[in-house]
Amino acid sequence: MNSRTITRAEYEDISYLGLGLTFEKARKLKEFLDSKKLSKALDFKLSGIKTGSYVGVIKYADFQLNIIPKIIGDTDSVCLKNLAFMLSYTRQLTIHTTGAAQLTNCQNPFLEVLIAHYADVLLKALSRQVPHSYEPREENLATIKGKILFAQNIRHNFGNLAQTYCQFDEFTSDNLLNQTLKFVSHALQKLTGVSQTRQKLLKINAVYDEVTLRSVAYTETQKIILNRNQTIFKEPLELAQMFLQNSTISLHNHTFTNLAILFDMNKLFEEFVYMALKRTYPKWNIKAQNTKLIITSINNIPNTDYTIRPDIIVNGNTIIDTKYKIIDLPTHKPSEADIYQMLAYSKFYGVKNIILCYPTYQKNYNHLSVLEDNDCSITLLTLDLHQKLTESYLQRIFYESFQQKHL
Repeated sequence: MNSRTITRAEYEDISYLGLGLTFEKARKLKEFLDSKKLSKALDFKLSGIKTGSYVGVIKYADFQLNIIPKIIGDTDSVCLKNLAFMLSYTRQLTIHTTGAAQLTNCQNPFLEVLIAHYADVLLKALSRQVPHSYEPREENLATIKGKILFAQNIRHNFGNLAQTYCQFDEFTSDNLLNQTLKFVSHALQKLTGVSQTRQKLLKINAVYDEVTLRSVAYTETQKIILNRNQTIFKEPLELAQMFLQNSTISLHNHTFTNLAILFDMNKLFEEFVYMALKRTYPKWNIKAQNTKLIITSINNIPNTDYTIRPDIIVNGNTIIDTKYKIIDLPTHKPSEADIYQMLAYSKFYGVKNIILCYPTYQKNYNHLSVLEDNDCSITLLTLDLHQKLTESYLQRIFYESFQQKHL
């Protein structure tokens, strides 16, 4: 791979000179991110860019930027493994953190983890079956098959009684599902710099030898409906769609020219806390994103409704709002807007117990009271995600952090 690769952490300022970007290339990069609805991923300034809460990889022309989540790990290895764990925990991706650790020193570790995972789950599915389906075909045949298309038959075979133009269904592996998976495998094989992953992708393409290699657009894949026997292809298909949705495609050589696989850590942290609470306390009543209308309209003017939506409500008496921000008192403290937001939650939901939940940055703040009176109690809480995350470790830190007496 000849691309220039740079790795940076969240919330870092990077000059255009340091990135090797001209103003024109930076402008086109911004347009590309905007087209993929990732306009908030990078903050473009006059002198350079600032990374935010989005982590992952951006490949644009001959330039690649890896953004790693420093807030959830002290080293690149811990960051990558913990990110893989959080993704698997919340998005049902069975990424093996051991595999992620082996790829930490690669040039593009996050991208390589995703490519290797795609190759693994697809090979596993293909070892069980190559999905076939009945596909409509139209062809000029020596014997009649299916039904005759009379208009086309006259056009193709006027004066030729030896052939008949027919429409029929063929049970074949050359269908949209396999064409999608083959195309993505082919494109990723051009991207990966890991020989073991490349060999797996080449093996996939060999299995798909009779499947047409063509460029498949993301919108096409939305037509794919898996039948009951094809559910093992659900995860590889979703991964393929992720790659297609976040890339631009070269129709000439069936490759990805630009790619942006990014995850908003604000949303990921919220989903992570929610799922971890659900698994740690399965008997609790835990709801996510419960919206309440607080103002129906302003003078009956349309689209002037106001709603509030806390992240998590536990047992109807506790609201947990996740904040993927650096908290390091007194320098980085909860904003006034966040505190006012919590007071609004308390008032409109009739809940006295509010928890502001942050990832641990440099210090732990375990149940540090911010405001406490007869009407409302706001508590700061940090979760230590710097250590290697496992199922048992996660249950322990959540049990310690969200003790029942606080909920």
